[in-house]
Amino acid sequence: MEKRKVHIEDFFTADNEVEGKWFEPKIDGIGCGFEFLVTGATTDEAIADDEHYDKLYAEADEIRDPIERQHKKMQVDAERCARLVKGIRAAEDCEIDFNGGQVEFSKPLIEQIFLKSPLIKKAVVGYATKTANFINREKNA
Repeated sequence: MEKRKVHIEDFFTADNEVEGKWFEPKIDGIGCGFEFLVTGATTDEAIADDEHYDKLYAEADEIRDPIERQHKKMQVDAERCARLVKGIRAAEDCEIDFNGGQVEFSKPLIEQIFLKSPLIKKAVVGYATKTANFINREKNA
């Protein structure tokens, strides 16, 4: 019987969380047709940003109008979650566009996607918060 070879460095998730891994969100089990380069939610950079976003949430809580307050919180949340993404591309065998044009990565684009599609934001954040997603291994291994 052939022995399985294990590379200890494949489990060094800290590096992969910083560099990011490509991830295609699925909604009801169906891929969206585009992938995000997602970084880990526990990177030093992400944790350092938490104080900044906590302050923005606190400022939003001070807004008297409940609809305006909720809208501001949604914007802050989209911005906070977008920091976990470093790229966007078409999934294999797909072409993507946005408003009839080519898709080029930018934080405002990712923020808009997350603001307009909470399901995609939730899938990306779920991926980013699961450290095991950043292990280098075949999914079927």
